Amino acid sequence: MPLKITKEIKKANLVTHASTFHPDDVFSTMFLSKIVKNPVVCRTVDASAAPKNAIIYDIGFGKFDHHGPNARKRNDSEITYCSFGLLWKEYGKEYLKSLKPVDIDKLWQKIDEKLVMQIDAIDNGIFPEVIADYHLSDLDQIIDLFNQAWNEEVDNDEQFLKAVELAELIFDRLLYKENANIMASIKVEESINEVKDGILFLKEYMPYDETIWHSTNPKAKEIKVIIFPSNRGGYSIKPRTISETSKELAYNFSKEFLGLHDEELRKVSKIPSARFVHSSGFLACTNTLEDAYLFAENAINNKE
Repeated sequence: MPLKITKEIKKANLVTHASTFHPDDVFSTMFLSKIVKNPVVCRTVDASAAPKNAIIYDIGFGKFDHHGPNARKRNDSEITYCSFGLLWKEYGKEYLKSLKPVDIDKLWQKIDEKLVMQIDAIDNGIFPEVIADYHLSDLDQIIDLFNQAWNEEVDNDEQFLKAVELAELIFDRLLYKENANIMASIKVEESINEVKDGILFLKEYMPYDETIWHSTNPKAKEIKVIIFPSNRGGYSIKPRTISETSKELAYNFSKEFLGLHDEELRKVSKIPSARFVHSSGFLACTNTLEDAYLFAENAINNKE
């Protein structure tokens, strides 16, 4: 990352607030460092002395701040844009053009939904309700780990740079994987055309859930079981769930198969290369494609 930090505001072309940092100013700085030539950031309590060509964000009540009375809400939402949301809206698609993704609009939307909106919401005080018997750390808490501890003598500007480096790792990886998912959706759509007897066969593993649930191809509604090569060799067989967000299976392997593996499973199932069936029934594995289809047929025809 070419980003530098300075305590002299006149030397900066990026200006944000000082003191405790959050995902908003951290991810904003990370993103701006990718689109501004020779980025130099100054964290300050007063942005009035910033150079005229500097981009000022999360401070100063300007175009890329959200603390004033004219803060903008997202379309059809109670969530107010934070600085990162405003910057992503302004420069996101132009930045993505330089990466030459499969679909700029779709990739922009995915990053907005999976990262930017979360930062917008949390930075504006909208926190999700989490009901769990354990502590779940969100992005805000993870970034806060880099802020200076009360008994620690460190330069918080240097800590800020560490947080920006982490933000870049997260952002770049999310971009890569979401672009890969869009590429996968194109291939899955092609495979949906070949669905036969309720079975979707993928020649290689790729994310498929979102595509089969949102496909406009009528054959997508016929899918009952998905088969694809396993990364451990052989083939994986997965029954479809009752909905995109549910873990409940719409089709189930015979109860007597559940939790069995290798010779015991082969004896009970009569499937020669059967390797195992998960105890919950969401996955079975075989050594051969022919036997994978036998497991798929078992799930589809099982009336238990």
